[in-house]
Amino acid sequence: MKKLLIAVVMIALLAPGCASSQKFSVEEQFKKSFPKNTYETFSETSLKGVYEVYNGKQVYYYLPVNDVLLLGSIVTKDGKNLTQESNSKKMAARLASLPLDKALKIGNGKTTVVEFIDPNCHYCKLSFDFFNKRKKDVTLHVFFYPLSEDSEKKIRHILCSKNMEQSFNEVLGGKLPGNARLNLCSDKNAEEMLRAHINAASKIGVRGTPLLYIKGQVVPGFDQPVIEKLLTE
Repeated sequence: MKKLLIAVVMIALLAPGCASSQKFSVEEQFKKSFPKNTYETFSETSLKGVYEVYNGKQVYYYLPVNDVLLLGSIVTKDGKNLTQESNSKKMAARLASLPLDKALKIGNGKTTVVEFIDPNCHYCKLSFDFFNKRKKDVTLHVFFYPLSEDSEKKIRHILCSKNMEQSFNEVLGGKLPGNARLNLCSDKNAEEMLRAHINAASKIGVRGTPLLYIKGQVVPGFDQPVIEKLLTE
């Protein structure tokens, strides 16, 4: 009788569909344990017992054995950030369908670059200096993502200007005097443009600046070697 019971158990474990059934049960366990955590995708990672959860803005992990969540990055021994890679792929898919009509368009080059920036971000200013010299071969589509109240005021100043590109150059290029009076208009078009930028950042899952999208690739931060390589490919 014991031998028959063992045989039945072994057949059940080897039967087709056992793996998908197990994954489904893990997902159900996650939903039961964390009912407030809505998500878009739930998938098994290459690490045994670790599941990836993507909520539309960030990637995090679920360990069903301990019934806990892990927030942070998984990095391999050779320095590959698996979390960043997965998140970038998901962001790239959203960026590919992002309408650019509400962006601030700068330059007239054949290569299209989308960038989310904060005017007070140091690395955004480095990115500005870099692309300011590439207007003939790059068309930059700028979306603003304010990380502070002062940043939002400077963005409003740019969007309220008759010549937005000139104001953009002044603010990002450090040519705006520290005591300069900002143009904080109540113009409907400027307000709609700012809301569109913030909504786009939320949809994409932007959490820091600068964030660039070049030839189907997401570049978090001003990684000049990577940017230059993508532009020359």
